[in-house]
This record gives sequence, C-alpha cells and structure tokens, in this order.
Amino acid sequence: MQKKNPYLQNLTLALPIMLSSLGQQLVQMVDTLMVGRLGTTQLAAISFASALTYNALMIGMGISLALTPLTGQNYAKGKKDVLVSLFENSLSLNTLLAVVLVAVLLALMPFLHLFGQPAAVIEECKPYYAVVSLSFIPMLCFLTFKQFLEGMDNTKVAMIITVSANVLNIFLNWVFIFGKFGIEPMGVFGAGLSTFISRVLSPVAFIIYVKAHKEYKTYINGFKLQHLSLYMHKCLLRIGVPIAGQMFIEFFSLFGITIMMGWVSTAALASYQIINTMISTSFLAAGGICSATTVLVSHAYGLNDEKEIKKQFYSGWKMVLMIMGTVALIFIFFGKNIAMLFSDDAEVIQISSALFLVAGIFQLIDGTQVSGLAGLRGINDVARPMLYAVIAYLFVALPSAYLCGFVLKLGTWSIFAGFMFGLITAGILYHTRFYKTLRRKFHK
Repeated sequence: MQKKNPYLQNLTLALPIMLSSLGQQLVQMVDTLMVGRLGTTQLAAISFASALTYNALMIGMGISLALTPLTGQNYAKGKKDVLVSLFENSLSLNTLLAVVLVAVLLALMPFLHLFGQPAAVIEECKPYYAVVSLSFIPMLCFLTFKQFLEGMDNTKVAMIITVSANVLNIFLNWVFIFGKFGIEPMGVFGAGLSTFISRVLSPVAFIIYVKAHKEYKTYINGFKLQHLSLYMHKCLLRIGVPIAGQMFIEFFSLFGITIMMGWVSTAALASYQIINTMISTSFLAAGGICSATTVLVSHAYGLNDEKEIKKQFYSGWKMVLMIMGTVALIFIFFGKNIAMLFSDDAEVIQISSALFLVAGIFQLIDGTQVSGLAGLRGINDVARPMLYAVIAYLFVALPSAYLCGFVLKLGTWSIFAGFMFGLITAGILYHTRFYKTLRRKFHK
C-alpha cells in the first residue's frame, strides 16, 4: 500500500461521503423548515414520526454498513470473487430486511398513541409515518450500492446521486406541501411523499451507473443464484448485527429523549425537532470523516499494518474534533438565530435557545465517541461496542435524562443534558476497547 498523507487520504474519501450525508440531512432540514411554517403541531408530528422511523432505519443501515469493512479488506487483497459474493448476498439480505422493517412499522401504526404523545400530533403524523416507512425498501437497496463502492474507495458516485435526489426532494416538498402546479396542498404527507419518490429513484440511478461502467459492471454481471449462501449471510450478519444493535440502541435512547420532550409539551417536542435536525447535521459531517476512517483502517487491517491503522485512526479523530468544535461555537453563539429560522413561536424559540447551549457541549463528546466506533468497525471489532452501547445509553443516558428533567426538575434543557452522560461513557469505553484490541492482535 502506498503511504500517503493520512489527512489527505481521509479527506479525499470523506468529502463526497460528507456531502452525500449532508445532502440527505438537508432534506430533513428543509422538511422541518417547510413544515414548521404550517404550525407547531405539524412540526411536532414530523419530530415524532421521524424519530420512530429513523430508529427502525438504523437497523437496516447498521446491517448494510457491514459491507464496507468486508469489502475494504478483500479489495485490498484483490479478491474479486469474494467481492461479487459479498455484494450479491448483501443486496439480498438488505432487501429482505427492508421488507420486514416496513411490515413491523406498518403493524405498529394503530398503537402509536401508546407513546403518550398529544392526540393531535399522532393523527397528523400517521400519513407521513406510513409513506416514509415504505421508502425503506429502495433506501436499503441504495445503501447496499453505496457501502460497496465506498469499500472500494469510490465515494463520489453516491454523493452525486444523493445530491441530485435531494434537489428533487426539496422541489417536490415545495410542490406537495404547499400545493403548486394545480396540486392540492398535502401538508405533512407531502413531505413524506417527496422523500419516498427520491428514495425510489436513488437505487435506479445507481444501477444505471454500475451498468454503464466496465469496472463495476462485472460485479452485477457476476450475479448467480449459487452465490447466495447462508455462510455469506452469516458473515455479513456477524459484523452487521452488532453495528445495527449499537446504532439502534443509541438512536433508541434519542427517541426516548423525544418521548420525554413530548411529555413536557408540544412546544418542547417541536423545539427538540429543531435541535435534533441540527445535531444530526453536524453528526453526519463528522460521520463522513469517520466513514473514511473505517475504510482506511480496514485497508490497513487487511494488510496487518498496525502503524498505518493508528495513523489513520488518529488523523480521523483530530479532524472530527475540529469539525465538531467549530459547530459547537456556532450553536452556542447563534442558537437563537437558528431557532428563529425554523419557527416563529416564541415558546419554541425560547426552549430551543437553551437546548442549543447544551448542544454545543454535546458536539465534542459526540465526535469522540463516533471516532472510537469508526476505528473499531475498521478492525471488525463490533460485538463488544454493542454491549457498551447498552451500558452507556440504556443504563446511563436515559436514566440520567429522566432524573435531571423529571425528578430534579432542572428544566427542559436538562433532559437533553442528561443524555450526555451516556455519550461520555460510550466514548471512554470505545476508545479503551480500540487500544486493547490492537495490543492483543499485534503484541501477543
């Protein structure tokens, strides 16, 4: 492997991933901005529906992420036959998983009121919830192509497709939500419908691209039924299930924060949607660096190069801290101004302003924990992090949030602040595990 500047290597891979991820997040931000103009109840509705469906999507995303390090390791070794088998089995696995997730989400619809949210919010969210759930099937097909090509150092195609789909999504949001070109205004449902259409077109675009390029066409042409194997599915699940479990647990705990905000008031829930939209945006920016770190660490791990593993890990972590530190300053000094872009409700702006101060501190802690995860995924160490996530988020974050907000009654802001104790715990555990795993492998 040719040695290059690790920061340049990471940025070369990460920038398209970041733009792709930020493009996806831009859609949620635009949804929030546009729906926020309809009213506080509508904004709270997409907050609840998005939190619930996104938790389910984390399971599918986690399973699909298994393809990246496995592809990276075999790509570094030049094992083309293994790559074809990995791609084909991942596509079949992710499609089946998507169907199961959609079925579960739709079956859950009659019971949404059990989460204790305001009745008006539940009724408003149902159409949006249903159509976004259906979009999981094309979304997971798209993610299969995305993770496969990223494992082979191609991150630009996913970026181009995602950005194009998001431009379409924003346009359709405007058309469907407010009613343009003779179409009746659809409100919240219109935001969900535009998401569905853009997600359907994304994998179609990927198939067209792959078919048109000789370098990747062979992976599609190599599809054979005999390549579908229980063994390969197990290999993907062995890596993917712990990743999915860790992601689900983390985002489930954030969903718990959403539920707690709904217990406080509709305004608190709407405020948290604004905060969650913004921290998700900064997280995806850092996540682009971390995705590149996982790929580069996986290449070095496939070649048993400990020095390169550490170099790629540390450079990625430093860049994440720079990004999150910058965002922290923006949140702390301009949080109220950001809130005013999303809502003109005085109570929502007041609550959001306090939450943005907490979100600023949140950034550096979140960047540290996700960097630790990126390194662990690159060296296929994924089972223990899932256990750590259970400890950090279910036994530390959620109880701390409830204690601060409802027992000590420190204020709405303290619910979100309590969650950070879980992030701190996760960061310490992930980084400690990374160092111990490397010592065990290379210094027995």
